[in-house]
Amino acid sequence: MNEELLLTLIRIGGAVALVAVVGTLAARRVQFLYGLVRKARPQPERVTRDAIVGNVKYLFTKILGQQKLLRWSLPGIAHFFVFWSFLVIQTTLIEAVGELFDPTFQIPFLNRIALFGVTAYDVLGFLQDSFILLTTLGIAIFAGIRFALDPRRVGRRSRFAGSNLNQGWWVLMGEFLVVWTLLVAHGIRAALDHAPTEAAFLSIRAGALFEGMDPFVLELTSALMLIGHLGIVGWFLLFTLNSKHLHIATIPFQELFARQPKALGKLRTELIDMENMDEDTVLGVGVVEDFGFKHVLDMYTCTECGRCQSQCPAWNTGKPLSPKMLVMDLRDHLYAKGPFLLGKESEEEAADVINMQLVGDTPGQENAVIDYDVLWSCTTCGACVEECPVDIEHVDMIMDMRRYKTMMESSFPQEAGVMLRNVENAGDPWGVGQSKREEWTDKLDFDIPVLQPGTEAAPELEYLFWTGCAGAVDDRSKKITQATAQLLHDAGVKFAILGKNETCNGDPARRLGMEYLFQMLAMQNVETLKSVGADTTNPRASGDHIKILAWCPHCFNTLKNEYPDFDGHFEVLHHSEVLAKLIDDGRLVATKEIEAKITYHDPCYLGRHNEVYSAPRAVVDSVPGLQPTEMGRCRSNGFCCGAGGARMWVEENIGKRVNMERVEEALEMDPDLISTACPFCTTMLSDGIAQKVQEGTLAEGKVEVLDISEVLQRGRLLPMAAQGVAGAGGGQDAPTQEPAGQA
Repeated sequence: MNEELLLTLIRIGGAVALVAVVGTLAARRVQFLYGLVRKARPQPERVTRDAIVGNVKYLFTKILGQQKLLRWSLPGIAHFFVFWSFLVIQTTLIEAVGELFDPTFQIPFLNRIALFGVTAYDVLGFLQDSFILLTTLGIAIFAGIRFALDPRRVGRRSRFAGSNLNQGWWVLMGEFLVVWTLLVAHGIRAALDHAPTEAAFLSIRAGALFEGMDPFVLELTSALMLIGHLGIVGWFLLFTLNSKHLHIATIPFQELFARQPKALGKLRTELIDMENMDEDTVLGVGVVEDFGFKHVLDMYTCTECGRCQSQCPAWNTGKPLSPKMLVMDLRDHLYAKGPFLLGKESEEEAADVINMQLVGDTPGQENAVIDYDVLWSCTTCGACVEECPVDIEHVDMIMDMRRYKTMMESSFPQEAGVMLRNVENAGDPWGVGQSKREEWTDKLDFDIPVLQPGTEAAPELEYLFWTGCAGAVDDRSKKITQATAQLLHDAGVKFAILGKNETCNGDPARRLGMEYLFQMLAMQNVETLKSVGADTTNPRASGDHIKILAWCPHCFNTLKNEYPDFDGHFEVLHHSEVLAKLIDDGRLVATKEIEAKITYHDPCYLGRHNEVYSAPRAVVDSVPGLQPTEMGRCRSNGFCCGAGGARMWVEENIGKRVNMERVEEALEMDPDLISTACPFCTTMLSDGIAQKVQEGTLAEGKVEVLDISEVLQRGRLLPMAAQGVAGAGGGQDAPTQEPAGQA
């Protein structure tokens, strides 16, 4: 057998055998993964033409631009290098396959395309070699990060705690072998004088190492190296399909069906008809295959990077919830149950997996995929979703499981049961009752019109002030409602309230998983708001609609984002937005200088959930003398107060209290004032300050927690009319509808 025939047999025979083995194994795995996606619950809202077309542009910024990854500079840059080398180096596979048949193979036409004497192959060769260097640098950075954050040394503080550590190292090794074998193969190609371009500076230099070798040995080494390179790529493909690295194959599909304009958004609404329910009706998710297909793709796409975990308030305060590990546990359970779901195992063979509860009924339950305390530790703050580089919807998955546990099994923290009964019977979580919802107006020296359901708001009324449960019945929050109302009055804003006709928006019930109660309240409130002229699709007889002003971010989020699912289309503004606009227009001016250092806490449902960051800061910044300072965790990176997700009504008895973690961070700024824009945050931060005073680590009166409206009110000496500022109307005119409060 001559040498040329031997080389041909090695090259082609080895390649065919390699492709056959890798192709068969890869096809079987893809078939398994695709089959599980098909078993998931359909999500028709994710596959509409508008949704998919809108996501195509997002794919370019998210994937090609590495937008979210670059928010963490060093690992983001390293990933950018590795990702783009992955794309550029795909061209070398075309070359490698071609060279198996013809050692002199070049990608057609690239040397015929030239500009200013530079061919397309010159550019490609330079990029290929450049990315070999950049990939090596990226791998070194990743290795350094993994060494520095090794959880075996730093424990829970590592974002890699709970990840498959060995898989991470295998990924780095595979990436290194791919670029190393590529460099050697290109070096031999250069030594054989087959290099398509001299611009491949690294390959040309590597080729010098092989000068003087016997031509046959060089050809044989080239063939073996090409087979080796393709073998490494094939192994890496199989490893990818069977590991956390699966995201490189699934992320284009997962992002194609992502929620827009951001992954963190309104919860899924599936209307509940209690009258037509039967024994087969399932509410929420009680088995893993009931998750939506997008959430199955989320499980596949988790990179185990731990960014979500590093930002999670529950994990950071010693609780068992890690958003990353929750997704990993669901994914592993799905894989284990897969053969049964796809008809490859009988019920008897899969009994151990089938009989596992998705969520346990008690802490530490052994035959459960997700522990009881893991599910109920979540504050739904959205930090996990905001931080996730691949837009996994952790909050939606948690809420789907809560719905099942609450409505199908009545398994939830029992202290929250009091809140649910109060919301259902009294219309507020505290059980105070609707009859007392107007008492906060008693201390005002002006009247506020009260709108009556079924009667449109008068044309001169611009806003309906939705006070919310806390703002109407909680003693501390009433002061903020009063401050906001006073500021609106002083600025000449015409507004009204619903008073006794307002009831809970349903957010606490929904976030606990009691979806049915939420939907009842939502439909009731939508009907009321429509009847007074707030519907943007059916305005008042005067030709416009009355805008809704809410100061509780939970009310704001629910009315604005979740009521449209119940045909409630309203223009909803947060009080920070309205106050900032009034300041901008010169209708509210702070003239009293306050010498104080102040830091602002971002409420999760105002900030991350609704992207309102600047308006509340603008209100605080308008007060002369104040020295604003930002906490390390602020804006989209803000840290939760611990009250969201119905946690306001659930005792916190594991690890450190979330509000204490946040208060301690605020105190590091040495502030005189802590401002915020949410009743829950105000309560939790105030409680934290009180505990510090009780412990003796903080002097009484040293730090005060105020809403932004209270900060602004302190910075004003006189009502606007008395100051003679243009645009102030001296408060509301005589009420045109039933008044609340007496002069």
